[in-house]
Amino acid sequence: MKKTEEISRLPDTELEIMKVIWNGEKILSTAEIKERLEVRRSWNISALQTLLNRLIERGFLQSYKEGKNRFYIASVEETTYLALENKLFLNKVNNNSLTKLVASLYDSRAISENDLDELAAYIRNKTGGET
Repeated sequence: MKKTEEISRLPDTELEIMKVIWNGEKILSTAEIKERLEVRRSWNISALQTLLNRLIERGFLQSYKEGKNRFYIASVEETTYLALENKLFLNKVNNNSLTKLVASLYDSRAISENDLDELAAYIRNKTGGET
């Protein structure tokens, strides 16, 4: 699997495909990917194959053919990609300040008191109760 510093950001359509793969079984066929994507909107098989090939070229997927079917396996773990996206977002929008991010989310009512309590419990758990 690739490391965070070896990957690049994905355009929205490619990210949508990767989310299907990350949330599916370990190996998915083109038809299975198309079926899961079509829950939200219709996909042209040719366009899907182009995007799948692009994801292979970028190192996000591996592929193999078995009979008439092509299968895909993630080369980048979802947690690795999320770490990259979150780090870039925190840096770009909040000048690397987690406090600014949380305050902004709270002030805009995007997160609740309960969410803050859960975050505090998570921090206590990760730091052994130290603040």
